[in-house]
Amino acid sequence: MSDKRKRCAIYIRVSTSEQMMHGKSLEAQKEYLACYAEEHGMTPVGVYADEGKTARKELKKRKAIHALLEDVKAGKIDVILFWRLDRWFRNMSDFYKVQDILDMYGVSWISASEPGLTMDTRDGRLQLNVVLSIGQNEVDTTSERIRFVNEASVRQGKVIFGDANMPRGYKVGIINGRKCMVKDPDQEELVNAFYDYFETHQNKQETVRYIQRNYDPGFSYGVLRTMLSSEFYKGTYRGIPYCPPYVSEERWARLQQISRQNIRQTPSGRVYYFSGMIRCPSCGRLLTGTGCKSVINRKTQEKRDYCYYRCGRALVDQLCTNTHKVSQNLIEHDLLDLLEQEFPSCRLHVSTIQKVQKKKPAARSAAQISQELDRLNLLFQKGRITWNYYNEQSRLLEQEKLQLPEETAAPDPDDSALISALQGNFRAAYRLLSPENRRAFWRNTIRQIHLKPDSTIDFIDFL
Repeated sequence: MSDKRKRCAIYIRVSTSEQMMHGKSLEAQKEYLACYAEEHGMTPVGVYADEGKTARKELKKRKAIHALLEDVKAGKIDVILFWRLDRWFRNMSDFYKVQDILDMYGVSWISASEPGLTMDTRDGRLQLNVVLSIGQNEVDTTSERIRFVNEASVRQGKVIFGDANMPRGYKVGIINGRKCMVKDPDQEELVNAFYDYFETHQNKQETVRYIQRNYDPGFSYGVLRTMLSSEFYKGTYRGIPYCPPYVSEERWARLQQISRQNIRQTPSGRVYYFSGMIRCPSCGRLLTGTGCKSVINRKTQEKRDYCYYRCGRALVDQLCTNTHKVSQNLIEHDLLDLLEQEFPSCRLHVSTIQKVQKKKPAARSAAQISQELDRLNLLFQKGRITWNYYNEQSRLLEQEKLQLPEETAAPDPDDSALISALQGNFRAAYRLLSPENRRAFWRNTIRQIHLKPDSTIDFIDFL
């Protein structure tokens, strides 16, 4: 009987144009690994590509890795295939964070061009750690060298980034045979008008609209924030004179003071449950929280905070047609209705509450000690701890287990408050949560909320 073909995930990564020139392009890696999978009886089920990412980049910024791990947790993958270990990781701590997840779900990996690297043997693990250490040291050395060269270039006024990353109003120019930052004649009038208008009117939204009407319809609030915070516009970079300025140091300080006065502080009692979770039905941008106070008692002048969500691209930049504000209370009410309809198990009944005998307080229970012994065994099997350490810790844990006191029943606790809280349904229990706990509940339940054009809920992407 032939063995079942393993489901293989192909992971590819390229970070620089130099790697592209040396045959390490994404397409070259993909083709090589697809042939490898076919020759070794594996079935590719997906290609996960990180383009323009270094292996020392923070793990959270490598989106393909996260997509791959989600499929690992969903049980869609048996083995991960990559070209070389340095395509996978050059950071030991991140490597073992991901390795722990792979071990948990029984997924292995193969470095196609390095058959000696493996987690299955002692020699393989040793070679793996050596390669990771050398790779990490190599990247750190390169980073230090690049930082030193960049600092020297900045002091000499040389440009260290391309046109695509130039701030508004600047471009790359040649001065005395070297590339430098110079003012862009096509944008110079816009930049000067921006600072003049903002300094005169001291209003950020009005400044954005003025520039949109007279110079650039695509000018956004994000560009305004950059132009009011980037030191390039006063002619410096990292505190060093670097490029021709648009404003003097004195005027820059004045503009910063005006900018700070424009910042509206969010009231401390206002809690937004769904920030970063609701998509604009028109442009797809995430809605941002806003709010207001309203008098609810004319005699006492008591006020209440109300939270809403709006599209900043519509109300600030005026680049979207969706000017409707979505009420947090309405979204919350609709979501509770939806949960009760879709998940009847959320209803909590007193009949399901069982009295549990409690143990006397102890440092650790027998189950916890057994779990720690299992974890210790796993670490030793993987070669991550020595025999002496394993032997000593095992002995201490077995000793601790023998000294556990016998379990005795404690008096039943007074569950009247709990029964009262759960006598109704899920909504009754929800009402007992604080605003902060409600926000935590939704963030651990929902990934994203999609709205219809009339701003009612279209569908929910649950976690």
